[in-house]
Amino acid sequence: MKSRRTIPVLTAALALALAFPLSVRTADKGKDDDKDQNKAPQDAIVNFGDPVTLAGAGNQVLVPDDTTISKGGTITFVVNGGGHGIAIYPVSKNTTREDITQQLCMHDPVTNACVDPAFANADHTIRDGKDNVVMVTGTNPPFLRIDDPTDRLLATSTQIGNLAGAFLTGTSATATGTLMQVRFAKTGRYLAVCMNRSHYLASWMFGFISVVGGDDN
Repeated sequence: MKSRRTIPVLTAALALALAFPLSVRTADKGKDDDKDQNKAPQDAIVNFGDPVTLAGAGNQVLVPDDTTISKGGTITFVVNGGGHGIAIYPVSKNTTREDITQQLCMHDPVTNACVDPAFANADHTIRDGKDNVVMVTGTNPPFLRIDDPTDRLLATSTQIGNLAGAFLTGTSATATGTLMQVRFAKTGRYLAVCMNRSHYLASWMFGFISVVGGDDN
């Protein structure tokens, strides 16, 4: 079992700002980084919550849930529905959706619902495709959200002790249509999760951002 990953400080690689929506473009996958850079868009939109289904488990998704952009480009997260909070963590390039979901609450094959109502309140250690620790959730109480700051590159709230942080400055967790633009100045693969424990641990509300082109520095 491996310990927490040791990575360069990447916080400066992400710039947070309000932004207007960008045009949506997609990228081919399965190529090497240099070829991907020629096809990957510079900027893309990721819906944090389904833009059509604004309530319930149907809203607890990222659309699309795996996006590729070029180094130096931006992702604009569009918040749809209520109760969401955005956090971004670096993961190994080989990390797949199955790597993450197998550590989350098992879903009923018929209803697709979490089979264990207590799962989201328990303590879980989430690892990436190389078995590096990505986050430790702690229990609820006292941690109302997925709020592990270790190696985290960005979060829309920070819990201090037992006090939950605000969603975004000047907004609330129920603010639909909030836009948040993040610039990625380093190549790699990033995990974007909803900080709402139930949304992430029970409903699998997460997605990936792959940043390609240039070197990995």
